[in-house]
Amino acid sequence: MNLTIVIPNRNRSMSTVKRTLNTIAQQLNGQVKVVVVDYGSESMYQDDLQSFIDSLEKVSLINCPTQGQLWQKTRAINIALKLCDTPYFMVADMDMLFHPNFVTKIQHYMRPDEVHYFKVGILTEEESKLEKEFETYQVKFYTNEEATGMTLFPTAILKGVNGFDEFYHGWGSEDTDVHVRLRNQGIPVHFNQDEALLLHQWHPKFYRSKESTAPYHHYLERVNYEYIKLSRKHKKIQSNIGNEWGVLPDALKYKALDTPDTTVQCTSTLNAITALCFQLSEGVWNGVVQFVVQLHPEATSLKTTIKKIAKKKTPQFITLEEANSMLLETIIKNHRNIPYNYSFNRTKEIIVCTMNLSSL
Repeated sequence: MNLTIVIPNRNRSMSTVKRTLNTIAQQLNGQVKVVVVDYGSESMYQDDLQSFIDSLEKVSLINCPTQGQLWQKTRAINIALKLCDTPYFMVADMDMLFHPNFVTKIQHYMRPDEVHYFKVGILTEEESKLEKEFETYQVKFYTNEEATGMTLFPTAILKGVNGFDEFYHGWGSEDTDVHVRLRNQGIPVHFNQDEALLLHQWHPKFYRSKESTAPYHHYLERVNYEYIKLSRKHKKIQSNIGNEWGVLPDALKYKALDTPDTTVQCTSTLNAITALCFQLSEGVWNGVVQFVVQLHPEATSLKTTIKKIAKKKTPQFITLEEANSMLLETIIKNHRNIPYNYSFNRTKEIIVCTMNLSSL
């Protein structure tokens, strides 16, 4: 074996998954293997995915029981990277169609001291539904050098910078970040635009809705953007400094989230949420702890309104969205490897986060 292709996934439609994996699985030989890392898809979905992948040779699946967590593509990639025993490592997405000679063609880009990434042909919704020969698809447009996701790395070089930066949660910037850091180290990073070896299947985008209770931080993508600007400016090379990376989730520790030892009630004032975040960071609690955050009962009361008009002192009330941002930022900063399950019901106006703090 000389190449591992990792494909992170979460709840991508099974029809898309099957098309993606079928286009690469039929090419696999003794030199290339594929590792799918499913990061927190629904449990029944993970069972179905396992059944399908069991039917494919040289494709393996790592199921992570991280339901109710922020999407963390970087950790999913790093889990496979930590286990990688091949000299080359490639990251791909679970919405790609692979060129029928992809495995043969990719061998030409393997250099022990270079990184290569590839342009992708973007298909329309209508074109994506068609079953055609790879070369006959009508491409809407091709990505340029700014699309950095489909990348081939020498494994030793990527491990040498501690892999992908696991600060990144949600969507955006994580793949560009690793390119920036490798260039800061002096590693040549080449964009190959001569031939499209990958086509992107159209799929519905997941838009946030009030009905969703999944963890979501409204301006995290903008934070990611500013974070990568600092990496560029200060010539950052190593990621995950002071943090273990590529941690494989322990299923038993996640199962323990079903039975909290302690419940902590909190209302959404700035001081209360700040104190909660500090105590979380200081390791005050142990075991499985459930935190329940609701609006302060006086936040919208007539009494509070009158006090504000009279310019009298009132608690510094914050919205649940603001509390949500503060809590998720604390998790990202200090507890991203801790088993947790997080939900924010915007209709019922309640945040519930359960964490296995015995893992600290």
